[in-house]
Amino acid sequence: MSAQAHGGYRVEEADLARDGDAAVGVWRASLRDGAGRAAKLEWFYRAAPEGAHLQVLRPGTGHEVLGTAGVGWRRMRAGARTLRGGLLADMAVLPGHRTLGPAMQLQRAASDRALAEGDLVYGFPNANAVPVVKRLGYVHLGDMVLYVRALRHAPYLERRLPRPLATLLGRAIDTAFALHDRLRNLHRGALHAQWSEGPLDLVHPRWPRPGMLEGVRDRAALEWRFAHNPLAAFRFLYLRRAPDAQPMAWFVCRRDGDVLHIADFGFAPGAPVAHCVATLAREATARGGRSLVVECCLPDEERSALLRAWFRERQRRPIYARWRDPEQAARAVRFTSFDEDE
Repeated sequence: MSAQAHGGYRVEEADLARDGDAAVGVWRASLRDGAGRAAKLEWFYRAAPEGAHLQVLRPGTGHEVLGTAGVGWRRMRAGARTLRGGLLADMAVLPGHRTLGPAMQLQRAASDRALAEGDLVYGFPNANAVPVVKRLGYVHLGDMVLYVRALRHAPYLERRLPRPLATLLGRAIDTAFALHDRLRNLHRGALHAQWSEGPLDLVHPRWPRPGMLEGVRDRAALEWRFAHNPLAAFRFLYLRRAPDAQPMAWFVCRRDGDVLHIADFGFAPGAPVAHCVATLAREATARGGRSLVVECCLPDEERSALLRAWFRERQRRPIYARWRDPEQAARAVRFTSFDEDE
């Protein structure tokens, strides 16, 4: 077992059988949503189809687990190139040890370990962690942008208007949006919608772009990431021109109250995005949805299509990556929640 020692601490490869419970304890003390941490250990580190590994921070002469840094392997592509990407996950340090030195040790050990076996390592650092990853040679890859499309406008209007007026005006706006969708897509005909508890056995359509970095979405990866995820319940929606036709769009959906989160999606080349989103909106509204929410990093063409389908940007968070060979770095990226760890 290799170890890196510095400043009274050392970083080692975790033995999940021995260190798993202690790692879960660190996560519960340091990260949000502590209740699902034990389930994540099994799902992310033991059951991932491409594998994962975990580094642990220990005191210089002891065996306690003071912090963790994980890497989950992902099969990726950039144009015609097949890549092995490492997703940084579960960076956590117990209170009392949260100084720059231990954080740098963990991040360096995780990224060096990943780049010894893979082509790149990437993550979604919060504002406090950005200086750390920059010092380790990470570069800004893009931004995960949160987009929202309102389906029922009254709840938003109630923040500024009396409820009776907000309800009346909200219904009028809802009707106007629905009518606009129907008129804009009237010549295209209705789409057939099929819901599924897991991914169907088919090639999920996507918009290819030369050199674009993206995760490989085969059935095994989609099943593990969504259908077998113990942290949330997802459903798949496929849209077709006819029941026996190939899908022109697909969405992975998670319900959170009256909000429908789109965790992953894809469109066939040339698909009418606004028409597909309008069908998704009707499906969500019929199930009591108030809004559609999706967080993603898209190439310009797909982002523009999403904006034309009434999605609006709300906030951003950065993606940083470190490449084994910086000259091979991708120039464009397409990430969704599929490419994250929860």
